Amino acid sequence: MSADDTQVLIGPEQDRGEWPVGTDSFFQPQRAAFWLLAALIVNGLFYTVNMFSMGFRVVPVTALLGLLVWGVYTLIFVLVFRTLDLLEQHPPEAFVLAFAWGGFGAVYFAAPANIAIQGLCAKLVSPDFVAAWGPAIAGPITEEFLKLAGVILLVLVARNQFQTYLSVLIVGAMAGLGFQVIENLSYTVNASMHFPLENQVYPVFLNLFTRGLLSGLWSHAAYTTIASFGVAWFLLHPERSKAMRIAVAFLCFALAWAMHFIWNSPWLEDLFDGGYGEMAVMLLVKGIPAMIAAGLFWRVAARENGAYLHALAAYFVPERELIRDDEWMRLGAPLQRYKVRRQMGWTFGLRARWLKTQLQREQLRLVRKAMTYGRGAQTLRHEVAIRRLRAELEPLIRQP
Repeated sequence: MSADDTQVLIGPEQDRGEWPVGTDSFFQPQRAAFWLLAALIVNGLFYTVNMFSMGFRVVPVTALLGLLVWGVYTLIFVLVFRTLDLLEQHPPEAFVLAFAWGGFGAVYFAAPANIAIQGLCAKLVSPDFVAAWGPAIAGPITEEFLKLAGVILLVLVARNQFQTYLSVLIVGAMAGLGFQVIENLSYTVNASMHFPLENQVYPVFLNLFTRGLLSGLWSHAAYTTIASFGVAWFLLHPERSKAMRIAVAFLCFALAWAMHFIWNSPWLEDLFDGGYGEMAVMLLVKGIPAMIAAGLFWRVAARENGAYLHALAAYFVPERELIRDDEWMRLGAPLQRYKVRRQMGWTFGLRARWLKTQLQREQLRLVRKAMTYGRGAQTLRHEVAIRRLRAELEPLIRQP
């Protein structure tokens, strides 16, 4: 990526001069990265459908129920990601493309690459070594690289969509989630095909419990979040030397690789028996460090996103009747904004809480629309909505 490309990817700590207006679309047929991303996703889609075709014929109940269960699982994560992204920096197609890359593009290359690496290890070391350590060696090498490659491709497709750490981390998390969900669906179908009992429902919920609940918080989405932070730091710090930016990106990737390696390794397995309770404890012990690391990166990104939002609001919406001082302070803090809504509901009723919720949403939409297009006719309806909501809310919360 050239220096010119990185200049549009500015962070809140830099001297902007004038704020950026307008953002790239994710439909960029004039850019090679767009066609490469699309071709690899479509190719992976055909591969994945062909891979699951036998499962749909042999265990159709498992396949359909698995699609439903893992679809709901995906939706929950997407809602969380959208809640964290207060600026709603990406349109829905960004989430779809990131998920599709992880689930189709990355999976297509990872499956044969893992087999090849494990086959090479079997020849160079021994089959017994591969049986124990093969997943730990092959998985992190291929899967972390491929998932992160999709994040980089998306950045190259819509370059000035990525103006904060959080905007990069959310795309990385979605790519990891896509890989995780398609992998879990594959395991669910395969488990049902080889299940000792003639039951096509039990394997779905067994895999949901083990792979979705016990390991879902510290699986692929967490690893790609960690690796994506390095990409974000590279993009948002053009004032640093290229060597330092590459080093930070490499260190974040190495940390994600190490977390994945530990998860796939046979470490600690000898300390636990094969029972579900013991297995759950082992998964917690191995997975919690990854969740803590990913949580720390999310926290840094959220704080930076809040500072960015404050700066945008101060620049584009200086009118205090639109965003008052206390509201401005809470713009980038979802939990504080929620506490205000909850307290208002307890004190003044459900209608007051609903109006406050709508007011907060319109304020965020005003800031986001002004950031993208500037103030004018395109932001007028949000300004009118804020004044109307405040006029309705004030009589309800006015103290006698």
